[in-house]
Formats: sequence, structure tokens, C-alpha cells
Amino acid sequence: MSDRTRPCEVCGEPIDPERIDVLPETRLCTEHAKQVARYGGEFLLTATQSSLGKDGSLKKNYGDVSVSRKRNTEGVRRLIDDYDRGRKG
Repeated sequence: MSDRTRPCEVCGEPIDPERIDVLPETRLCTEHAKQVARYGGEFLLTATQSSLGKDGSLKKNYGDVSVSRKRNTEGVRRLIDDYDRGRKG
């Protein structure tokens, strides 16, 4: 277990070190990671299947699948807006 931590982007509370060990790219505490699910989650995943077939061939031979992860900045921004509205009202 790591003893390093950082503040949550939404509430400023420390993120659990266990969460950072499992998902080093996270910027959300466990509670806000659950809440951002309504906006698509903290990360957006894209899967791409590689083709091993020759160019122009009708025969499709597919190889591996690569997955890329991109931060859902719009979803996190909306969660921050919700959090700020809740604190004010």
C-alpha cells in the first residue's frame, strides 16, 4: 500500500491510498467516483480491434483488441458544478 495521497478534484478530501494504488490516474475520491458514473464515469474507454487481413481482401482476420482510456473531463466538470450548487443551496 502506498502512503501517498492527493486531494479529490471535487471536494478536496484526501483520496484513499488504496484507490491511488489501483488507479494511479484517478483524481476523485471513492464517493465522487461513484457519483460521476451518472455522467459516464471518470474515464471513457475506447476499444479498437486490429485487422490482420490484407488490404482490399474480403476475408476478415482480426487480431487483438487495444483499449485506450481518456479522462472524462466533461463529466467531472458537471460533477463539480453539481457539488458547488449543493454547497451553496
